[in-house]
Amino acid sequence: MKKLIILILVIVLGTVLRTYGLNQRPIGFTWDEAALGYNAYSLLKTGKDEHGQVLPVVFKSFGDYKPGLYVYFALPTVKLLGLNEVATRLPSAISGVLLIIVLYLLTKNLYVAFLAAINPLLLEFSRGAWEANVFILLVTLGTVLFVKKKYLLVGVFFGLTFWTYQGAKMFTPMLILLLLYVYKKHIQIKKIWLGGITLFLFLIPIILGLSTQSGRLKVFSVFSYTRSPEVVSEILKQDSGNKFISTLFNSEILDQTRGVVQRYLNYFSPRFLFFDGDWSNSRQTIIYHGNQYLFEFLTLILGSFSGVNPFIWGWLILAPLPAALSRDIVTSVRALPMMIPLIILSGLGAKKINKYLLLFLSFLSLVRFIDLYWNHDFFFSADDWVSAYKQSVQRVVAHQDEYKNVYFTNLWGQPYIYLLFYQRYDPAKYQTNHVYREGEGGDVGNVESFGKYKFGKVYWPTMRSDANTLFVGGQYELVASDIDNTLGATSLGEIGFPNGDIAFRLVGKK
Repeated sequence: MKKLIILILVIVLGTVLRTYGLNQRPIGFTWDEAALGYNAYSLLKTGKDEHGQVLPVVFKSFGDYKPGLYVYFALPTVKLLGLNEVATRLPSAISGVLLIIVLYLLTKNLYVAFLAAINPLLLEFSRGAWEANVFILLVTLGTVLFVKKKYLLVGVFFGLTFWTYQGAKMFTPMLILLLLYVYKKHIQIKKIWLGGITLFLFLIPIILGLSTQSGRLKVFSVFSYTRSPEVVSEILKQDSGNKFISTLFNSEILDQTRGVVQRYLNYFSPRFLFFDGDWSNSRQTIIYHGNQYLFEFLTLILGSFSGVNPFIWGWLILAPLPAALSRDIVTSVRALPMMIPLIILSGLGAKKINKYLLLFLSFLSLVRFIDLYWNHDFFFSADDWVSAYKQSVQRVVAHQDEYKNVYFTNLWGQPYIYLLFYQRYDPAKYQTNHVYREGEGGDVGNVESFGKYKFGKVYWPTMRSDANTLFVGGQYELVASDIDNTLGATSLGEIGFPNGDIAFRLVGKK
């Protein structure tokens, strides 16, 4: 009974940390989040996504073909709460809470559940609308069911991972092979085939769509970024034109291998784990904070000598591979699966230290994390979270009826999705009244216009003559002195970031 009460308290703590002020932190709302919410809204209103596809499994968003389970998970929350940030982020927050329970079921260890409840990276991803957060819940739940020999459900939940997140295409098969190897003596052969067939059925829609989704894989693969011919030529020249020596010591395959190994080892570095987290992307980390707490350096070491199941070690070794094969030098979202074995190892080690000392260290660490998250991080990451979009759309809505056209800069990404999201723009109207331009190779495309809205770079010298238009541009696109010197132009204010930088300037031209 005591154990159950503690578990409930841990779950309550994890719930509060993941849901309190969900519309305030993260401070901004990314275009991917807005797309997830608006597509759920579009399905509720029309049964189609923003591009007019009926109940798709894979959604085309900014040219990125996203497995769409998150959108369907958002249907009930958007239906109940309306189209807003909280409704869009809630499926991820709920997944984060459920992961605490699933990890307890996997390990029967309250320390593991507690550390999962307060883990910095899990908190960060639970508070934003991240498909990867739902994926990590499903893949962990599939693992629990495999251990319990519930093979039909194993096929269901592992199958759903492919409908949730692109990274599942590599990680889920690796994890299944690892499970089959580690538990080969305990597998019920007569029953496991049913799970395999179920998994294959879930894969069919993904397999059928692979040919149209290959462009994005190419964009993110590290192997798509090779040295330029000029660099290769210069290296050959430095090797006195000896192709054998140049190939032996400086070939492209050796350079690519070096890059992959470097990326892989980055995920086990103290900088990634304890000090800076994802130092390349402020949306995926908290300023001055790693993906685990500093005291976990001790618990990880202790946990490593606690008779760990080989499966946990295998999971930890495999988890960074998809991230290491991507173009980014480090990326927390693709390395999220490695948090599961790290938390388990840390939980095993936590059992070996005084529980009051653990609570004291955890309390201090959590308070510091909350302070950084709520009071400091937004100052540094607001631009990456494009926090100025909501205010800019609100300002546009306040003035747009005064003008025939609205021209919105794409300086900070594609603004169309925010105009759709924050205005709750009629999906049926949008589906038949927008201009979408495919990107190179069918990959990243752009919405060029819909209704009275047009999007692109703002160049005032050629646009200053456009009458009856509301312009939204960057501070260097709409220079204040130029506006003051233009007859009929009126400044409608500025939208800034928390650090004082100007994100948008609004100008009306009669």
